[in-house]
Amino acid sequence: MEKAFTMDQTWLQCMNCGHRADLLEERKFRCPECGGLYDIEHNFKRLPVDLGDDSSGRKWSFKSLSSRYFRELFQARAGGAFNSFKPECVSGIWRYKEWIMPYLPEGQIVTLHEGNVPIVPAGKNLQAWVGDVELYIIMEGMTPTGSFKDFGGTVMMSIAKAAGIKAVCCASTGDTSAMAAAYAAAAGLACVVILPRGKVTPVQLAQPLVHGARVITLPGSFDDCMRVMQELVREYGIYPANSLNPSRIEGHQATVFQIAQRFNWNLPDWISVPVGNGSNCSSVGKALRLMKKFGFQAPTKILGCQSTAADPLSFPWFGGITLEKWKADYSPIKVGETSATAARIGDPVSRDKVMREILASHGAMQTAAERELNEAVAICGKDGHNVCPQTGMALAGVRNALKCGQIKAGERVIVVSTATGLKFGESAAANLKSNIINATDCKISTVAKIMEL
Repeated sequence: MEKAFTMDQTWLQCMNCGHRADLLEERKFRCPECGGLYDIEHNFKRLPVDLGDDSSGRKWSFKSLSSRYFRELFQARAGGAFNSFKPECVSGIWRYKEWIMPYLPEGQIVTLHEGNVPIVPAGKNLQAWVGDVELYIIMEGMTPTGSFKDFGGTVMMSIAKAAGIKAVCCASTGDTSAMAAAYAAAAGLACVVILPRGKVTPVQLAQPLVHGARVITLPGSFDDCMRVMQELVREYGIYPANSLNPSRIEGHQATVFQIAQRFNWNLPDWISVPVGNGSNCSSVGKALRLMKKFGFQAPTKILGCQSTAADPLSFPWFGGITLEKWKADYSPIKVGETSATAARIGDPVSRDKVMREILASHGAMQTAAERELNEAVAICGKDGHNVCPQTGMALAGVRNALKCGQIKAGERVIVVSTATGLKFGESAAANLKSNIINATDCKISTVAKIMEL
């Protein structure tokens, strides 16, 4: 089979020692020299774009292939969604193909028309609860499988297809398994998901089953599932669909690109993201660095947020820390119980990338207590937005960061809502059961009295 692209165009590079590998050949996604994680790198000087005359008669060259060119290109695609079924027009991820996976042939793209999500201003109740910031939420739960994982899933499964992969596997707390199963089905690939028994919601368990995946549950935590999955990768060459696979990170970058486009290419002061395994935070930083490369002003700081029940990255955080110092002091933790089950992870795979990006952006980590994150979810609901507990972590993290002075009054903050609250209906209902009023009988007068009519 002819390769979709060459290592001169796109390649894997170890974030620690710089070792290079072939993205289409790699299966283990760990550097053989030092064991480090891989980043995906592109030779942007070979971008397959039209460098002819633009409407003003100006000649484009690579040196001028910067912010203006891409603003016009991406805006034209966003406006053409109703006139074409090309991936670049129907997908809010592939709209930015030149930044995400520029050399992948269109015929290899696996898309479910994901990524066209709204960015909404905070409602009055949430705004009052968080405090004096200009607050917005990007609603990434409004995707085909109901979570932000679809942003990376479309790219990861496209690369798997281009590489001739026949089956994919993932460990999951719920959202990754739904994404992997759906996109594998669309690509015609087999899918195996490994879940912690009794630790995912009924909806999250149903999703991979609906899409035809083989579901295996283990009597342990997500970290146990991830350990087994990584051993399967090492010993049996199983193709991983977790964020260990950096093609996921490429798609997740669209979060930043959509925020920039929505605000006329002016990036916010902060982007607040919940941190579980770390793919979201990693990709936000990578996207900010890429935009700077093409001439955009990208002063955004990253706020990584965790639950106090599962805070392996927040616990050792303090201002002025270096990546080397943090790595030396890091150790996994035993997680506690939290309604934010998708972030109930004590040893995140992408932890080194998370801390690299937070430090590079001059950002910070924050934690949210269980009461705080559940309160944030309930308050969002009063404004008409049904968000997941992980989003509650990111919202409460902003509130706490504002209180301690990490975020300044009046700054613009975008919170990444990672999943629809419909996946977490049981925990939401359990936290709000006190609001249910049980009538003593079926009389109209009784109901009217309760309604205070």
